[in-house]
Amino acid sequence: MAALVAACFIGCSSSERFDNPEEEEQEEPADDENRDIEVIDGKVRFYLYEAEGAARLAMGAEPVDWKSSVIKVNGKSYLAQTETGGKTYVEVDESDTGTYNATVTSGASGIWYGPSLYSDVKLPHSQFYSKTANELGSYPMYAEYSKETGNKMIFNDIFAVLNIRLKGEGKISSMKIRDVGGQTITGSASMSSTTGNFIMDKGNSFAVLNCTGNGNFTSLHGEAPADFYIMLAPGEYRSGLELTVTDSEHRAMICTIPSPVLTAGEMLTVELSYTPDSDLIFYESFDNFVWGGDIMGGEGSYGYAPTSETIGFDSWTDRDGYSNALVEVPYNNPGSAFIQSNSWPEVANNTVATSHKVSDSYITSRNIGDYTYMFRCQEYQGVLACGTGNSGRGIFQTAALRNIEGLSRIRLSFDFCYQAGSTDVMKLEVINGGTVSSATVGGRSVALNSTNSGFKNVTGEYILQKTYVTIPSDEAAAKEWQKVDITIDNASDATMLCWSGASPENGVHGFYLDNISVRTLGPMPEGKSNLRVLYWNIQNGMWADQGNDYENFVEWVRKYDPDVCVWCESATIYQDNSSSSAPTKFLPGGWTSLAARYGHSYTAIGGHRDNYPQVVTSKYPIRTLLKITDTDEAGKPVSHGAGIQQIEINGQAVNLLTLHLWPHSYGLGGSSSANNEGDRYREFEIRYICEKTLENPAYSGLQNWLMLGDFNSHSPLDNWIYNYSETDTKLLAHRWILENTDMIDIIAERYKGTFMSTTSGNSRIDYIYASPDIYDRIVNAWVIVDSWTVPVISPYVNNFYNPSDHRPILVDFDME
Repeated sequence: MAALVAACFIGCSSSERFDNPEEEEQEEPADDENRDIEVIDGKVRFYLYEAEGAARLAMGAEPVDWKSSVIKVNGKSYLAQTETGGKTYVEVDESDTGTYNATVTSGASGIWYGPSLYSDVKLPHSQFYSKTANELGSYPMYAEYSKETGNKMIFNDIFAVLNIRLKGEGKISSMKIRDVGGQTITGSASMSSTTGNFIMDKGNSFAVLNCTGNGNFTSLHGEAPADFYIMLAPGEYRSGLELTVTDSEHRAMICTIPSPVLTAGEMLTVELSYTPDSDLIFYESFDNFVWGGDIMGGEGSYGYAPTSETIGFDSWTDRDGYSNALVEVPYNNPGSAFIQSNSWPEVANNTVATSHKVSDSYITSRNIGDYTYMFRCQEYQGVLACGTGNSGRGIFQTAALRNIEGLSRIRLSFDFCYQAGSTDVMKLEVINGGTVSSATVGGRSVALNSTNSGFKNVTGEYILQKTYVTIPSDEAAAKEWQKVDITIDNASDATMLCWSGASPENGVHGFYLDNISVRTLGPMPEGKSNLRVLYWNIQNGMWADQGNDYENFVEWVRKYDPDVCVWCESATIYQDNSSSSAPTKFLPGGWTSLAARYGHSYTAIGGHRDNYPQVVTSKYPIRTLLKITDTDEAGKPVSHGAGIQQIEINGQAVNLLTLHLWPHSYGLGGSSSANNEGDRYREFEIRYICEKTLENPAYSGLQNWLMLGDFNSHSPLDNWIYNYSETDTKLLAHRWILENTDMIDIIAERYKGTFMSTTSGNSRIDYIYASPDIYDRIVNAWVIVDSWTVPVISPYVNNFYNPSDHRPILVDFDME
C-alpha cells in the first residue's frame, strides 16, 4: 500500500494577482527582490535560491550551480541569468492559473526519476557514506510559488534526512534503518502538483547506508561524534524505526528510534553511542547485501540492482560493489554471480578476499573478505543464498570467532529457509572445536542423537531435519524464516561456523540465511573447588617458541590457568628454527624458571633416559613417588621413561602417572616394521608400567589416579573410525589397559560416538585415563583447538609443526 505523507514546496498556488504597478510599488519594498511577483510583458521574474537548511547541504553536497543547471517552471525549461549585482534569476512565462511549480536538475539527474520529474522519483534503499552525498548535486530539487516567498523561488529537497550522530569506538560497516510497522520508506515516489502530496508508490521498508569505504570503513573517534546521513521518505513513523549498526569486526548494535517525524528538506539528528552487547561475539545480517530481488517476499515484492539483466552463476562478475541500485528487478533475480574461489586449488589457505571470481570492490563493499570460504553463494536483498543457483551444494564458512576467550559455551542463532523443492538437508559444522549440546528450531526443542549431531576429528556437526521446518510451496511464494538456536560447548577463538548441504550429490541443495549471531554464555563450568589438569606433547621442548623466549607459550598457558601441567617431549633438543642439535639445552633444567612465568612454583621430572622426558609443573607441591626408566628385561627399557607424581588438594591426593610410549613402527633396537614390533613394544611398555604402578600392591591404597601421556597407539574404542581388524596389533596397548585395569578413557567415555583427534592429522594417540573415583569428579574435558595450538607446518623444518604436532587436553575436576 502506498504511503501518503505531507509534502512541501510543490502544488501550491496564489489566488491573487496584481495588475496595478503603482499600487504594487506602494505596498512592496524598493528592492526588486522580496516583492510578490509581477507580470511584465507576459513574463514573471523569479530569483533562484537553495533553501538554507536544505538536507543535502548538511550532508556535504555542493550548492546548486545555477548556470549549469536546468530550471523548469511549469514544465518549461529556462536558462538562469545573472543581474549586475550578481543575483541569479529566470524569466518565465505567465501562468494563467497563478501556479508556478519549479524543478532544478543537472545533466546527470536522469537516474533519479522516471518518465517525468513528478513520477518514479527514486529514494534509494542502497546508500553510501560518502558517495551518495557526492552524487546529490544531481538529485532534483523542487520549489513552488507562494505569496509568502513572493518572487523568490526557493528550492529544497523532497526527501528527509535522518542523521545518526554516533560516538564510541569501532569502524562502521553499515547502518540499516527499518520501519517497524512495515511502512515504505525508500523506493519510488510520485508527486502531485494539484494536491501537494508526495506519495511513496512502491519500494521497501528499509534503507542501508554502506560505510565500508573501499575497505577503510568509517571510524568512530570516542567522544567526538561522527555523522551518518540516511535519505528517507518524509513522514510520521509511529511504529518506530529500528536501527542496526554493524562494524568491520562483525559486531553490531540494534536499537529503536521511537516515533520519529521526518520532514521533507529537513534533517532529524539522533545522538547515540555505539555500544554492542558485551556478550555478542559475532553478527552477520547481510545488511550490505542490497542488490537483487526480494527472494523471501516472493512474487510481487520489490528488489533493485544496478542493471536489469538476469544474473547467472558466472555473469556480471565485474560489477563494482559501490554501484547504485536504482533499477527494479524480479524477486528471483540474484544480485550477484557465485561468490566463490577462482578454482578448487585456491580454496585451501585462502579467504574470500584472497580468492574470488567477483570483483574486488564487491568483496570489500560487503565486508565478507575475512570469511574463510564461500562457494556457490549469491546475494539477494538482505539475504545470503547458499547453493540455490544450480544443482551443486553451496558452502558458507565464517572466519574464526576471535573474540571467544578460553573454552566457552556459546549460543548460535540464525534465520533459515530451505529452497523450494529441496532434496537435501542443511549441515552446520562447528570447525576447530565445539560440540552441539542443544538445539531449538522455531521454538521447538530438538532431541539430539547420532542421526542429527556428532563430532569427528576437530569438527562438531548438526543436521537441520525437515520435520522441524516449513518448505516453501514454490519459488514464487512468500517464504517464512525459521529461527534456529544452537548451544555449543567448548568453543574457542579458532572456532569457525560452516553451513552447507549435507550431500555432495547433485540435487536441490539450496537454502537462505540471515541474522546470524553468536553470543557467549560464559566460560565452561568449573568445579566449586576446581582442579584443572592440562596435558600436552609440546614437540621437542616447545621448539617452535624457544627462539621467542617462550613468550607465546607462557601467555597461552596463563590464558587457561591450569593447576597442574604435564608436558611430554619436555627437553630442548634443537637450535632455534633448525633441526641441528642445540649445543646448550635450556630444558628440562630450566623448567623451574619457565613454570614460574605462568604461575607454577613446583616442578618434577619423571624417568629421564633420553631427549623426551615428561615434566609436571604445579601450583601445589609435588611429591615424586616413582621414576621408571628400565624394565626387568635387559635391553628393553621404557623408551621415554615414566613416573608417578603426587599432588594434594583439599586434603586429597591426586596421583599422576606420566608416560610416553615408543613412537616407531619397528621395535626398540630393531630396523624392520615387518612384524609390527613397534606395536608389540608399546604393549610391553604399558604392561610393565601398569604392573609397577596401578597394579602394584605397594600403591594399592592410593586413589584418584590419572594416567596421561603420548601413547603413540590407537584404542579399540576408536576402531569404528579406523576399521582395523579386531586382532590388529595397533590396538594392543590400549586393549591391555581396557582389559586389565579399571582406568577410564576420559575423552572416549564422555563423548561416546564421537572421535577427537589429538594430532595434526586425524589420529588420537594422546590420552588421559582416570580411575573411577576421580572420573566421577569431572566437570569438563576437552581436546583444545584454539588459535595458537592449531598445528601449522613450520617454515623452517618441514617435518616440524608450530607450535606442536599434537593438541592439548584439558580436564576440570571438582575436588570439593
